[in-house]
Amino acid sequence: MRKPLTLILAAFALAAASFWATMLFSPPTTVAEPRGGIDAYSIGLGVPQNLPEFEQQYHRHTGVLDPLP
Repeated sequence: MRKPLTLILAAFALAAASFWATMLFSPPTTVAEPRGGIDAYSIGLGVPQNLPEFEQQYHRHTGVLDPLP
């Protein structure tokens, strides 16, 4: 009974040691990276300029965001 338990623990220790050695010496690298910055000017081009103010469209301080009739 003692020998199988010892073998299982030794296998687990070997697997854990090899995992951490791999993570320490050659960690995985990601290939998902952005290919440039965000152009804030182009984001602002599509926004309509004649939007109503929030207070004109919704009730204020009521906890309900139902549009005003």
